[in-house]
Amino acid sequence: MSEHLDQVFGRLVNRSWQRFNEELHTSQMDDLLVGAVITAAVAQGNTLIDLNSDSNHHYLRFQHRERKYRLMFQLTHLAGTVTAAKTLGQHAAVTMAYGEHVQDARTVWQALKSEVKSGFLDVGEPGVFTVDADLATGYVYVQVPLLLDLERPQDR
Repeated sequence: MSEHLDQVFGRLVNRSWQRFNEELHTSQMDDLLVGAVITAAVAQGNTLIDLNSDSNHHYLRFQHRERKYRLMFQLTHLAGTVTAAKTLGQHAAVTMAYGEHVQDARTVWQALKSEVKSGFLDVGEPGVFTVDADLATGYVYVQVPLLLDLERPQDR
């Protein structure tokens, strides 16, 4: 009887470790996503100039050391729980933006606003490019939202 109880206890501990590791993997996916974006951007000659996070989103901004263009990312890990990750997979909403400094950003932005007002551009749908401007710094950005699978198919 004691040996049977030891086996039951051993299985409970093993399953507890499996669940613990599943929770840890899901919670660390956010950090892995941010780290992967930083690593890839820096490897391409960019410098991280800004990083902010709230409870759901991470905002990263890079500037190329030589050519001075900017990259921005908004990263949101969509599977916050093990149940969601197992059901839907590990996904992220990623908005990527490319920005160039222009001499007269205000004039460029005013010209672009007429296109935005026409309803030609739709904001927030995957694969739809939109334009934005940071008038304080003189950068005009083109951005695109995507929904990405963070796991290889064999990982599920």
